[in-house]
Amino acid sequence: MWIASLLTSGAASFGRILIVGLLPNAVTVVFVWLLLRAQSFAGSSDWRPLIPADLRTDIVQVLLALLVITLLTVLVQPFQVRMIRLLEGYWEGWWLTAQLAPVLVEYQTRKTEALAARINRLEDELDRLESRPRAETLQEQRRRQRIASRVVSAQRRAMAKLERYPRKKESGQAQIPLLPTALGNALRAGETSAGERYGLNTLSSWPRLYPLLSDKLSSVQASARDSLDAAANFCINFFLVFVIAVVALADEPKAYWIPALALVLCCMSYVGAVAAAVTFTTYIRVAYDLHRFDLLKAMHHKLPDTASAEYDQFAQLSEFFRGDSVDGIIDGLAMYTFGSRGYEHPRESPGPTPSP
Repeated sequence: MWIASLLTSGAASFGRILIVGLLPNAVTVVFVWLLLRAQSFAGSSDWRPLIPADLRTDIVQVLLALLVITLLTVLVQPFQVRMIRLLEGYWEGWWLTAQLAPVLVEYQTRKTEALAARINRLEDELDRLESRPRAETLQEQRRRQRIASRVVSAQRRAMAKLERYPRKKESGQAQIPLLPTALGNALRAGETSAGERYGLNTLSSWPRLYPLLSDKLSSVQASARDSLDAAANFCINFFLVFVIAVVALADEPKAYWIPALALVLCCMSYVGAVAAAVTFTTYIRVAYDLHRFDLLKAMHHKLPDTASAEYDQFAQLSEFFRGDSVDGIIDGLAMYTFGSRGYEHPRESPGPTPSP
């Protein structure tokens, strides 16, 4: 149980619990506690009660706040994946967001088209700069180099932004649909390319590949995941603070800076979540680059000799993982999927010779 890991965790596990659960939830709980002490929900806020007066009463309130933060963290933790999916843009379950999603998807589509067009324009501008005659003064050469440097930097930034979106497939192939949010597209870009480059379906093969990762890669990948979860939780909690502040401080114009600050921090957290998602998906791609054959070894499949054989073998393995054969047959799916493909079992090393 997750509460057991809170009590018995080591330094690394407690670090995740702290940054992913306790600190983000503390933002909302402490803010509501401050508003209650200032009586903001009953009228104009009186911030004088926030100054410590009775030490024993304040200690009890602090302990009560810590208890609420811990309980909230335990209760919310099982919904971590759902909260991430909410920020990704999986909004089919609510009528309002389902109506809003197509509009945002169209915005994301136009954004990718604008980025691709910008990259092409910058490439043409570089070609024009390089095609200029070399018979120019030293000052003109320096000016041309400065312009070329700025163009290259702008092109790299545009390419980095475009890489956060799923790549378009060749004509005739089914295109990968975009999601309404930047975070969803950044994660989908990795979920549809990490294993697919080798014929593996990422979503179905990643849970089976993850236990085979090296300790170093598993550590950095888990760190990137923690950063993503923490930024997403801070984003949600700062948004809750913003909504609560708008309700509690609606009749206090001098305090409008509080919800404004909460909204700014919410946006900053979301941008941080997108950046963490890019790093997270990068490590997923690296995991497939380095450990995809470990998956075959773990399943006792023979290693392929060529890239085409590898792609075919991984495609069959992905079909087996998804369990969606043509006739919908589940029983005997391995025989149906792999056919006469042989297995390779490592030979057991002979044990020590017993002494007479």
